[in-house]
Amino acid sequence: MSEERRREPRLDASSLGLFVYDNLRGELLGTLVNLSRSGLMVLSGTGVDKGGVLQIDLRDRAESEVSKLSMGVQVSWVTPANTEGNYWIGARIIAISEEDTIKLKALLQQALADNGNSGMS
Repeated sequence: MSEERRREPRLDASSLGLFVYDNLRGELLGTLVNLSRSGLMVLSGTGVDKGGVLQIDLRDRAESEVSKLSMGVQVSWVTPANTEGNYWIGARIIAISEEDTIKLKALLQQALADNGNSGMS
């Protein structure tokens, strides 16, 4: 059995319906899959470089201009998904404002309350 190496519990964020927008490219990166206080995973139709730094927003809708959360992340890993042209992207949060940190904690707490703790792994 593999040993768990995560520093923070992660939330299955698929029920939140949040989209990840790449501010540097000015385009939708993908759909948020899971989230923790220290990182996230995205299902994307766009490949990115491992080790790369991205400035991202989490948004309610793909076409929305309104950011729910903004942060800088460093790409930890990229793996092709089962569907051709899609990728799983894991990233570590490296820069986030105090205001967005508070929003992130509130989002995680709300999702935990809504899911009755079943969404954490």
